[in-house]
Amino acid sequence: MKILEEFWYGNIQPNEKSIPVGSKHAKLLQLVVQNEDALIPLLSEEAKEVFDKFRGAQDELSGINECDAFVLGFRLGGRFMLEVMENMDIPFIDE
Repeated sequence: MKILEEFWYGNIQPNEKSIPVGSKHAKLLQLVVQNEDALIPLLSEEAKEVFDKFRGAQDELSGINECDAFVLGFRLGGRFMLEVMENMDIPFIDE
């Protein structure tokens, strides 16, 4: 199956990725979770509600930023391909 068909049928999910164990990403994520777990018990009920709203807004902002980065990267890749295809009739010069 071609990549566009795979994407159409939902077999490619660009917003999903696994985080390798021991990677820098995994370590930072673990640090965030540990710090959040230590912070929550220190907060009043009102502060917990504010923090929960903050987390929700931060998650939404991260999702928007990831989508924007994906779109920009996809467009850049498309521009690369257009430039490559534009010059397909020019023979390579051996040096």
